[in-house]
Order: sequence, then structure tokens, then C-alpha cells
Amino acid sequence: MKKILLSYLLIILALSVTGCIRSDYNHLLIEPRYDEAQYRSEIGNLFYETDEKIGITTSFGFFIYNLDTDELITTFAIDEKKAFGEEFLVEARLSKDEKSIILSGYSSTEVIDDYHYRYYLKSNTLLRVDQKVDHDELYPLPDQDRKTFETSDWTAQDLAYYPSNSDTPYYPFKNKK
Repeated sequence: MKKILLSYLLIILALSVTGCIRSDYNHLLIEPRYDEAQYRSEIGNLFYETDEKIGITTSFGFFIYNLDTDELITTFAIDEKKAFGEEFLVEARLSKDEKSIILSGYSSTEVIDDYHYRYYLKSNTLLRVDQKVDHDELYPLPDQDRKTFETSDWTAQDLAYYPSNSDTPYYPFKNKK
């Protein structure tokens, strides 16, 4: 019995060391590419909005900005090619419990719906989930028809966010180069 138990432990250890068992997918996370903002055609989109915080998805990363403290509290990007394949983009949505960001892959011709990734905000951990996204678990999207962002020179630092109840802009990336 001890030999069998020891054999199982050695197999698990060997698989863990070789990378066959992966508890997270943090190897897909990369630093946001703020300098690429000026080379893209879109400014950014909101995937989350309250009176205190906003969630921003851009071509150079994913962010949660605290309006009260005027700081980015979550910043990360994902290697789209490694996560979903060539020609795929990533859609971000916040979970209804506001504890994780769900990342799904799509292209102009296809949506990947058999798996997605979940980025946990508290632990900064990315996990792969091998099932469809449960849309009942998603935080509602903000009004997508309202103009929320403006920029004059297309750099990340110049990106201005306008809340629906104010004409005063916030600059989430003002200190990023």
C-alpha cells in the first residue's frame, strides 16, 4: 500500500514539475503596452461602470480605475495569440460578484465559446475555465452608445473618461508612458 501511495505522489510531483498540471495561466499575462495606444484605431471601451470605479478595455490592456482615489487599481494584459490563437481579440466582462474579470476570445468570423479565462482581482491570478461563459454571472454592461472617452493625440496619457453625470474628465493613464 505504501508503494502505491508513494508511486502516486511521485507521478503527481513529476507532472507538476514538467508543467502538465497547471494551477494557473499567469504565464499568459503580460504588462500593458501603453506605448501602443497611439497606433490603434479605437480609444477604449467600458466593461464596468459605477459611481466609484470603471473597467476599461483597450487594445493595450485591461484596467480598473478608482474614481474616488484617482488611481488604477488593476492593470494587466493577456497574450491574445497564446490564449486564443492568431487573429483573435479579447472581450472583457466583470463577474456579477465583482471579484473577477472574464476574458473571452473572438474574431471577425468566430467566437470561442468552449473555454474562457477568469482573472481574479484579489490574487492577480488567471485561470482557464473549460466551459461556456454563464451570462447570468456577468455584471451588466454600461451604456455602450454613450460617448465615454475622448482623446486629442491618441496616447494613453491623453485618454479622458467622462462620467454620465459630469462634464469633468478623468485621466486614468496620465502617469503611464
